[in-house]
Amino acid sequence: MLTIGEFSRISRVSTKTLRYYDQIGLLKPGFVSKDSGYRYYEVSQLRDMLLIARLKRYQFSLPEISAVLATRDNGHLAELLQAKKEEFLRQINDQQHILLQMEHDIEKIERRENIMQANYLVKTVEMQPKTIYSLRRKMSIRDFAEAFGTLCAGLEKSRLRPAGPFLSIYHDEEFNQECTDIEVGVEVSGGNGEHVRELAPGLCCFATHIGPYDDFTPCYTALMEWIEREGYTISGPPFELYIKGCDDNIPPSEYVTEIYFPIKK
Repeated sequence: MLTIGEFSRISRVSTKTLRYYDQIGLLKPGFVSKDSGYRYYEVSQLRDMLLIARLKRYQFSLPEISAVLATRDNGHLAELLQAKKEEFLRQINDQQHILLQMEHDIEKIERRENIMQANYLVKTVEMQPKTIYSLRRKMSIRDFAEAFGTLCAGLEKSRLRPAGPFLSIYHDEEFNQECTDIEVGVEVSGGNGEHVRELAPGLCCFATHIGPYDDFTPCYTALMEWIEREGYTISGPPFELYIKGCDDNIPPSEYVTEIYFPIKK
C-alpha cells in the first residue's frame, strides 16, 4: 500500500486535495490506521485518480465523477462523455461566432466606424390578423427547443398544419433569461379550440435580422431608437418571426428573423 504522501507524489495531487476527496466520499483511502489515523491507498486506486483527473479536464463536476466511480458502468460513462462532447462543440461554435464578431469589429475600427452602429432598415406594416396555434408559459431561453417540440406535437395531435413561420411573443415588460413569460406559436389556416387564437397586433415596425438566434439585441436596439426618433410608443408585446432557421439546413449565419414591435402614435 502507499502512504498518502507517496500517493500524492505519484498522482501529482496534493494531500490536502486527497483529504478533501476522502471527506466528500469521492476517493476514500484503502485503509486508515485506527491508532495513528494515517491514510493508506491501494496501488489500484492510482487508476481511479487518473480517471478523476481526466473527467475533471472534461469539466465533470465532483458529484458527477463520484457517481461514475460508484456505478463503474462504461455504457453510462460513454453516454455522459457524448453529452459533454456535444456541450463542448456548442461552446466551440459560440467561441467561433465571438471570434468572427471580433474580426468584424476590428475591421470597423480600422475604418473609423462605430462598432455598435448596426445598419437595420426599419419598416412599418399594418399587420392583418393571423390565426395562430400557440403555447404560453414561463420559461428560460434554454427551454425554447423543448417548447417548440411540445408545440409541434400539439399541432400534430390537433391535426393542424403550419401556414406561416414559427414565432415567439414576449409578454413580460422585463426580460429575465432564466424565467420569462413567452408564447411560442405558428400561424395556421383555420382551426379552433384550445391553444388556437387570433394574433392582431395592428400597426407594427419591424426589422430583419440575419444571423444566429443569440444576437438579436442590436436589432432590438435599432427598433427602439427608431420608435423614439419617430415619436411612436409601444402598444403591445414584441414578437419574432423565424423566416429561415435550423429547419432549413442552413448555417446560423444565414438564419433570417423578423422582429416586430406593435406601435401607436
